[in-house]
Amino acid sequence: MQGAVRGVVQIWNRFQSLGLVRSTAPLRRNSLEEWTVTLLKWALLFFVISIVAGILGFTGISAASADVARILFYIFLVIFLVLLILGLTIFRV
Repeated sequence: MQGAVRGVVQIWNRFQSLGLVRSTAPLRRNSLEEWTVTLLKWALLFFVISIVAGILGFTGISAASADVARILFYIFLVIFLVLLILGLTIFRV
């Protein structure tokens, strides 16, 4: 499991070197939890956009933003479960 976390950190740092993300500090293991919380916030934002667009009758926008929210939530859920398992097993002090 440590290899998976290391892989995510390496991919994130590669995105930073390519200029795809604006963060100035390289990703550390402590900031991975912060990243998952940010991911959940984006999922909730797209969900709210979907609800508002659906109420206003923009069904295409509503469906698209609901799909984005669903995908972001599933990514968050996978990262959360990996960190939870790691926290309960390997990183236990």
